[in-house]
Amino acid sequence: MERAPWRWRLPASVRTSPAFWISFGSLISFLLTWRLFNLPMVSDEGGYAYAAQRWFDGRGHLYHDIWISRPQGIFVVYGTVIKFLGGSTLDLRLVAWAFNIVTMTAVWMIARHWRGPGVAAGAVMVFAVMMGSPAIEGFTANAETFMAVPAAFAIITLIRAWERNWSPVWLAATGLLIGIATQLKPSGVMSLFVAIGFIAVMTVDTDHFVRLTARRSLPVMLGFGTSLVPAIYHGYRIGFDAFVYGSVGYRLTRQSSATGSVHHHVRALSDLSARIWPLYILLGLLALAAFMTSDSRHQPRRPSRSVHHELRTQSALGIIPRQFLVESGDPMRRLLQIWMVGCLLGISMGGDWWYHYLIQIMAPFSIWLAVTMADLRPRLPRLAHVGLAVAVAVLLLVPYSVITKPTRAAMTSPLFGHPGYADQEVVAKYLHDHTAPDTPIFVAFDQAALYYLADRPSTYRYLYDQELRAYPDSEAKLIEMVEGPNRPLYIVGTRQLAPFVDRGLAFWEAVQRHYVLETVVRGVPSYRAIDEPAAP
Repeated sequence: MERAPWRWRLPASVRTSPAFWISFGSLISFLLTWRLFNLPMVSDEGGYAYAAQRWFDGRGHLYHDIWISRPQGIFVVYGTVIKFLGGSTLDLRLVAWAFNIVTMTAVWMIARHWRGPGVAAGAVMVFAVMMGSPAIEGFTANAETFMAVPAAFAIITLIRAWERNWSPVWLAATGLLIGIATQLKPSGVMSLFVAIGFIAVMTVDTDHFVRLTARRSLPVMLGFGTSLVPAIYHGYRIGFDAFVYGSVGYRLTRQSSATGSVHHHVRALSDLSARIWPLYILLGLLALAAFMTSDSRHQPRRPSRSVHHELRTQSALGIIPRQFLVESGDPMRRLLQIWMVGCLLGISMGGDWWYHYLIQIMAPFSIWLAVTMADLRPRLPRLAHVGLAVAVAVLLLVPYSVITKPTRAAMTSPLFGHPGYADQEVVAKYLHDHTAPDTPIFVAFDQAALYYLADRPSTYRYLYDQELRAYPDSEAKLIEMVEGPNRPLYIVGTRQLAPFVDRGLAFWEAVQRHYVLETVVRGVPSYRAIDEPAAP
């Protein structure tokens, strides 16, 4: 009798164990990203930390002299880390990594519920690689990382609500989680689109489609509104107009997809595409594999859970396009599709197309990729499927080639493209050592981490060049600041072009009239006021 070839396989108890796969995924992620945790603090991290520290210790007023266009949630997270852990760059990134592990747990739960432990294990491993990817600045403590936790668990509560005949309690929990996500990052509000969109496509009694959709969406909206009550109350206490403008109004009117020019979007999307080119190749390979096997006799494995919901489309036509209705299909697949569309809408909201915006789509993308590979497995020859899996793994790992570089500076330059990041700790130390506490400084123009690292306040409340660009009179106000009696003691040039029409020529001419170059720290010039302002 011919013996079957021996194959090594993990024990069944391990293959189905969430503890094993989440622990293993966490280990892989840590090994890939531990060198990146010690790279310099990026501007977003610095701005959040600066605002949170001064808000928490009472040295500033949020949305007044401390101004960043975000709701309070991200500052609460940062302030807590600063208070209890110290607030170093490493502290913040380790906490962000821990939040990613929680999101990884949600990825397991969703994928396991839909397609079983095998697909869930694949989704966890994809997420483990992507969660810290240098291509999307996944190792940083950006707001998207923290927002991803409640956004992912909102999907779980939404599934629970659907399975329990649209339980109002679970729907309200979904809205509550979406509200928390929105307070951490405004694009989290797109999870409302996901929840209400899924409710709509799963509303089976199309004779009362509008009424049922509205009734089932109401608990979601109530939960969402409830979660916002503390933030709104705090905004009322500190100045409601300032709170609304800082958390919502500025972005809507000054810095969003709607306010950006076509040229801006094309340039930003080109930069993003150049950064994530391995993902384009990955998607191309999967599309090719799906096309080549589209006429195969083998079909993807059906979902493990039987589906009893079937939509009648007559009265829903014209409200929801027919192709988006689930007809004896897989509701979980439709939910994943809506989730990914919601994430794409969230990525597009800000209009800047920064790399780290893609962090918010990591969870659904990881599940989608694992499911796609599982669906292709019975269609492809075993060797072809293994080759495709290897190619996918390599493409996901390509951005990590940066960790092979020998020094922090060598890693920093290709990742951030900012000439000042590599030396900002040294510059901040010089400013700290040569000024009294709370001596105002100004960083020209977009390196907010220097304020936090030097522990010195800014004389101008807008910390980023996008904000300076959004206000036509910002250069005139900065010149007025330089020439006024309360000018900052130091102005730091970050070797970055000014976001003004004249590239900052008028501003730097004013600086030359009132300041003298005191030192250059690793190529970063620091100018000290000739007539020093009065001590704070």
